[in-house]
Amino acid sequence: MTRNNDLNTFFEPTGVALVGARRKTGFGYGIPIVLERQGWADRLYLVNPGGGELHGMPVYKTVAEVPDPVDLAVVIVPGPVVPAIIDEIGQRGIKHVIVESAGFAEVGDAGRALQDQAKQAAARHGIRVIGPNCVGVVNAANRFTTVEIADEAFTPGGVSIIAQSGVFGNVLLDMLPEYGLFVAKAATLGNRMDVTEIEMLDYFGNDPATRLVMMYLEGAADGVKLRHTLEAVTREKPVLVLKTGRTEAGRAATASHTASLSGEDALYDAVFDQTGVIRAENLEELVETARVVATQPLPRGNRLGIVTSSGSLGAMATDTAVSRGLGLPNLSDATVAAMRAAAPDWMNVKNPLDVGPAPMFQQALRALIADPEIDMVIAITIIPYVIFKELTRRGYPAEAWFGDIAAIRAEAPQKPFVVCAVGHSEFVREMRRISGPEVPVFVSPEPAARALGSLYNYSVWRAGRGHVHGPKA
Repeated sequence: MTRNNDLNTFFEPTGVALVGARRKTGFGYGIPIVLERQGWADRLYLVNPGGGELHGMPVYKTVAEVPDPVDLAVVIVPGPVVPAIIDEIGQRGIKHVIVESAGFAEVGDAGRALQDQAKQAAARHGIRVIGPNCVGVVNAANRFTTVEIADEAFTPGGVSIIAQSGVFGNVLLDMLPEYGLFVAKAATLGNRMDVTEIEMLDYFGNDPATRLVMMYLEGAADGVKLRHTLEAVTREKPVLVLKTGRTEAGRAATASHTASLSGEDALYDAVFDQTGVIRAENLEELVETARVVATQPLPRGNRLGIVTSSGSLGAMATDTAVSRGLGLPNLSDATVAAMRAAAPDWMNVKNPLDVGPAPMFQQALRALIADPEIDMVIAITIIPYVIFKELTRRGYPAEAWFGDIAAIRAEAPQKPFVVCAVGHSEFVREMRRISGPEVPVFVSPEPAARALGSLYNYSVWRAGRGHVHGPKA
């Protein structure tokens, strides 16, 4: 039969059969509760040979008994039963299946043979399959999920996730709201028996709700197709990738996790470099860079301005920025004149602009963000916590020292702008408050500079001038 290439049903089903609903805790128990809470009870059909009732909903003994309309099945049964269940689903006329069950190609030859049987069953009925060995999908817009996630993860945003690891995708869904990032859609693909990261990337590339794609890759199903698809998508939307398998041991680990062939890392580096992909070295960098790419405009150039109350932290930011292809130009004559008119004699009016203990941070920040010689800004706020507490106690809020950062940022919305707040967690929370939701706040200078460097490199790619990389920091 002809394959049904429409992936939209995975995210916008009219009815869902949960095959393997169970009365004991574990996979198959909690998902009905989450879907009911998100308003899907009238479109959810539970299937278990025992029949009866679960969470106040009827349980059908077979897929054949499930009433219309139903166009998606989520399978959470023991691995050896999956091929027969897929046949049953196909006979029912359902064309989209998510197999969350594990025990397939990731466990060796016997599992690989079982996965082949499941794949053949799906092919006989023209069924599209996500999985096995995954946790499926999330669509924040209609609050549909095949995995248990917190309510805040349903806040609609512009980030879409492709993860070969189900647990990793789940971790991102838990983490991102803490960083002010919210998801449009997420897909965990597991062993990629059928639907691959390439097809999902193409789908998200054409999805109006997706403005940024985050990918966790252990390997590529087809390197040539991945390259072409990445190049097409990154011309319109940024793609951030965290790719494991840099070492021989790492490659062995991916093979035992999702049965991925990770390949030589240098080849992936070349593909990413040629297609405008922003590659993250680790999970922290993936999330931190996504915060900047998701909230900041593309810079007009690579000229970075740094205002800081600590010369050492300014130097740290400078080293990383230069290593990532950014430059620190001289400040304009107007900025220098304005600052020297009010600055104490000991202050060096240059870039980075170190105001030290002088109460001039907000003046310096305003001058820097308005400077025509500057394309992007890092504001490094630091003050000893004991002093900060005392100033607050005396009625001097954070704005009195550093200014209303959100309002200052609004004076130059065309420039990427981030804050680095170093110190006590309470001080960092105050910096986040006065910076507002559109300004990422970092807790050390190097990640802030790295993220702006990645944003600049991507802007060069989008402008058609190739992909520029400084040496790795």
